[in-house]
Amino acid sequence: MYVLDAGRLKKRISIYGYQEITDDLGQKSTRIVKKASVWAEIRPVRGMEFLEYYRDANELQYKITIRYRKGLTEKDVIVRGKTQYEINSIIDIDEEHIALEIYCTESKDKKIPEMGDGE
Repeated sequence: MYVLDAGRLKKRISIYGYQEITDDLGQKSTRIVKKASVWAEIRPVRGMEFLEYYRDANELQYKITIRYRKGLTEKDVIVRGKTQYEINSIIDIDEEHIALEIYCTESKDKKIPEMGDGE
């Protein structure tokens, strides 16, 4: 049985998701909305350097641990301060609905301007 040490969840993050809205004229558009603010542990997993379009870039990967919550998908975005993370995978540890391990990549080029600071 997995036991979550709540003392490790020291960082405040915000979870954003995409929502489809319809305006008065019936036109559909997509906007990003804040789904939740939760406490989390953020740990770097590895750094990978590679050549992308003939320029050097760093890809930083993180493991974010939070309490279990429904409705989180790989399409959502996590924000802490000015740092934005793209979700790669979500693991329900031992499928016990106690905690989630979220593996993500720090987003450097795809900033969404409508987002707040996530703190």
